[in-house]
Amino acid sequence: MSSPSPTSSGARLDATALLTAIPALLGFVPERSIIVVAVGSDRTIRATMRHDLVLDERGRPHESLIRVIENLGTIGRAYGVGEMIAIIADDRFEPSDARYRRVMAIIDRAFGDVGGIRFGFVANEFVCGAPWLIVWRPIGAVSGFVRVPTAGSGVLDDPHTCPTAVATAVRTGRRLLSSRSEMQQMLEPAPRCAGCGDHRAASDDERRPSDPADREAMLALIVDCAGPVAPRLDCATLENLERAITDLRVRDAALALAVTDLRDGAERLWRELTRRLRGRGRASAATLLAHLHYIGGEGAYAGVALDTALSAEPTWYFAQLLDSALRAGMRPQMLWEMIDDSYRAASDLGVRIPEPTLREVG
Repeated sequence: MSSPSPTSSGARLDATALLTAIPALLGFVPERSIIVVAVGSDRTIRATMRHDLVLDERGRPHESLIRVIENLGTIGRAYGVGEMIAIIADDRFEPSDARYRRVMAIIDRAFGDVGGIRFGFVANEFVCGAPWLIVWRPIGAVSGFVRVPTAGSGVLDDPHTCPTAVATAVRTGRRLLSSRSEMQQMLEPAPRCAGCGDHRAASDDERRPSDPADREAMLALIVDCAGPVAPRLDCATLENLERAITDLRVRDAALALAVTDLRDGAERLWRELTRRLRGRGRASAATLLAHLHYIGGEGAYAGVALDTALSAEPTWYFAQLLDSALRAGMRPQMLWEMIDDSYRAASDLGVRIPEPTLREVG
């Protein structure tokens, strides 16, 4: 899955600095992955895209990987890039192995419309002291965004303490995760409460209609639970929240919390509901969490949340919509078009949502 992760820099980076920053740009340390960095003509990173490096038993790219790379090429063109940089994180062969150059050749062809890839790097692992190597450098390529040493190789600094990781931790309060699977573990179902039983949202046929007063109370409860002094999520509160987030009018209004000072509280609430609910409730909570991460430019977190939502309820339409957008490389800023609608929905329900404070990204 691609993970648009825009960042602003404008300055040239040496290769070691860029490669060391890759885990922070993704939010986790990549393993057996291909990563493509799209750089704008203004020398800012427009997107960081990652996918599993799927090889067959002979080390050749699997057909599914080739299709993914072609899709990444389409995404790259949509971002109006000045140059593309590809990185392979893989421990199956030596960095100089010809099989990695074959993967780079496929990536280069996929980005042919934007001049191919400027540089292709390989590192067996992303830890302090790990060696990296340039394996793809077109003849006559001029160093633009990245400064590369004459030797074409180097050693990584510590990804956990690099400037990008520190800045991300300060901005988001999140530490760098050791792997993508750690993101998935954060959304694993919690043990069921004996008193609450198995929370599963009612189907459309089972649901009783909600009147305006019901919806106002449901949205007000969500806002309270996302606030700095959130009530305890006992069984009754959990049931009411499940009704709230599976009511589409209330859900649409609650999306606005992702761009307010209640963003952190909303993230905590959506994550907790994702873990404690099942079925449609889990799908809706995970989708709300995905939207919050997506609009904030955290594509990797959004992707994991969407996987969770669609595993819980494969036909959950909003999750399908966001998943398609993320895979197609739609920029986070495009989600802001829904925010005005969310505020109007909240106003129609008689609930005030705090003013937006999140800066648009992407």
